[in-house]
Amino acid sequence: MLKLRKTLPIAITSIIAYALPTFVLVAPSYTVNQFNLPHWLSFLIVSIAFGGRIVGAIIYQKIIVTLGSKKVFLISMIALGTISLVSGFASNVILLTAVRFLVGVVFGISTSFAIEQAVRSDNAFIVAFTMSGWAVGWVVGAITYLTLRLWYLIALSGVVTIPFSILYSKVGSFKGKGAENVLDPPSFLSILTVFLAFEPAFILPLAPQILEKEGGISWLILGYSLSFFMYLLIPYFVKFVGNTKVMIVTILITAITGTLFFLTSIPYLVVMFNAFGLGIISLAPGIAMKYGANARNVGMATNLVAIGAVLLPVVGSIDTEIVASSITFVSMIVLLVLGLRRR
Repeated sequence: MLKLRKTLPIAITSIIAYALPTFVLVAPSYTVNQFNLPHWLSFLIVSIAFGGRIVGAIIYQKIIVTLGSKKVFLISMIALGTISLVSGFASNVILLTAVRFLVGVVFGISTSFAIEQAVRSDNAFIVAFTMSGWAVGWVVGAITYLTLRLWYLIALSGVVTIPFSILYSKVGSFKGKGAENVLDPPSFLSILTVFLAFEPAFILPLAPQILEKEGGISWLILGYSLSFFMYLLIPYFVKFVGNTKVMIVTILITAITGTLFFLTSIPYLVVMFNAFGLGIISLAPGIAMKYGANARNVGMATNLVAIGAVLLPVVGSIDTEIVASSITFVSMIVLLVLGLRRR
């Protein structure tokens, strides 16, 4: 009971610090056509936030030492809500673009904190629960879109993050001393493993246009909902059958269903691809740490690979049957090799 009292606040504040920024980050993906702007400009407004993630991840390495974990959580939640309020009333492209970049910066800071707190707990369930915030954010974004429909209302709904700032007192207390004051970037191979683990998440934005005639949003909501449970189930499977077997099965199912989905456009395949593909993310910190990542910079690695969220959908859209399917298959096989290499 005492252990639960100690770990529950960490688990809750960690997923909040990941899921809410994800919701604010991805919500515009559902309303891009409402901007009434040239396609490239609409894409820029949505995607520039992913560039902000990289900046935020780097800034986090410094401010966590100065401010500490509690203040970082508090400021992140208030900042997200304030930025959402501004974006809802943004009247010109320049302001909206700048605001979206700031969303990415705060996302990078908040999620870096969430991952560090989770990894510091040394609890596989808390790490998986935290990483599931990506799926939770997408589901909440989809439900918000289906409910509110209009871009400015969806943007304004981001103010919901502000009340959660009162939970800052429940955050684990840490900041960093001595050597931790120095910027400690993750190794190339640790960044690569995280990038490959996130490939399904990065390539999935192609799914709605493929499933447009099949009720794409409904299929994606189902897939994202199931992926939440996969995040939580994978740590338990690891306990019973071992990390290696779980990794092999999860990655191979993702490779097969993802490749077949892009080749055939069969709707139910995206559900399995989504669930297992996002489930892999819960394994990413563990694999990355075998290549030198640590509690502090694994969050940086996660945000540094965000450029993939911009590049992979663009490259994959060239030919979803050939290019997207090939990217997914090759990424999963390379991830499997890297995961097994350090066993």
